[in-house]
Amino acid sequence: MKVKDISPEELRRYQSERREEEYILIDVREPKEYAAAHIPGATLIPLNHVELAALEMDQDKELVFYCRSGKRSAMAANYVADLGLGFPAIYNLKGGILAWDGKSLPGFPRIALFPQEGDLHGILLKGIELEKGAETFYSICAEELDTDDLKRSAASLARLETGHAKVIYNIARKFHPDLEPFDQLYSRLKGDVMEGGMEVSTAIVQLMSAQGDPCVNFSEMAIEIEFRAYDLYRSLASRTSKADEVAIFLRLAEQEKAHARLIASRLSECLAA
Repeated sequence: MKVKDISPEELRRYQSERREEEYILIDVREPKEYAAAHIPGATLIPLNHVELAALEMDQDKELVFYCRSGKRSAMAANYVADLGLGFPAIYNLKGGILAWDGKSLPGFPRIALFPQEGDLHGILLKGIELEKGAETFYSICAEELDTDDLKRSAASLARLETGHAKVIYNIARKFHPDLEPFDQLYSRLKGDVMEGGMEVSTAIVQLMSAQGDPCVNFSEMAIEIEFRAYDLYRSLASRTSKADEVAIFLRLAEQEKAHARLIASRLSECLAA
C-alpha cells in the first residue's frame, strides 16, 4: 500500500467530511511534545511503538499520521504500510504540526477525571457532571458579559450543554433503567469543572481579565472548551477495546465537534460585524 501525503487544509476537510469511527489520527511524537501541543482527537503512539500498536488497531479504519515536521510520521506510516495489513488508506500530514494552522491543544486529555476503565456507568455520570460544569460557565457568562448579543450567545450555549447532558443521561439509562430522573441527578452535581479539567471559576477569571475584543475572547474560549471535550472523548474511545463503548465515545466526540463548529460560525459573524 502506498502512503498518501495530506496537507493541513486537506486534513481539516477530511475530518469535517468523515465520521469519528472512520479514521484514527495518530501523533507519533514523544509524550512531552504531545503535551506541549497536539491536534484535537489525536492518539499518542510514539514512533517506536507504532508497528506493534498497528497490529491491534481496527483495520476497517483509515490512518492519519503526523509528527513535528512530517518526517517521523512518514517513517511510521510506511512502517505500517509495509506490514501489509488491511487498512483502507494511510496518510501522512505533510509538514507535520508545524504546518498545521488549525486549532491545537496543550496538555494531555484529562482521562484522570473519569473512573477506571471498565466502569462505563461511572464514566457517563462523570460526563454529565462535566457538561454541567460547561453549562455553569456559560450561565455565568450570560450574566457577566457586557453586550446583549454575547449574553444571548452564552445563554444559548448553556442550554446546549444541558441538552448534551441529557443525551449522555439517556445513554446511561439504557444500561441502568433504574437511574434516578435527570433533573434530580443534575441538580445534585457540583458542576465546578469542565471537560478539559479547567475549573469554572478559573475560566471565568481568565475570560473577564482577557484583553481585546470580548466577542473574540469569549468565542475562542468556548471553542477551546468544546475541542477539549472532543479530545477527551476521542481519547476515551482509543483506550477501550469494547466496541459498544468505542461507539458511544465517538458519538459524543462527534457531537462536541459539532458544538465547536457552531461556535466557530458565531465567531465569524462576530468578526464580520
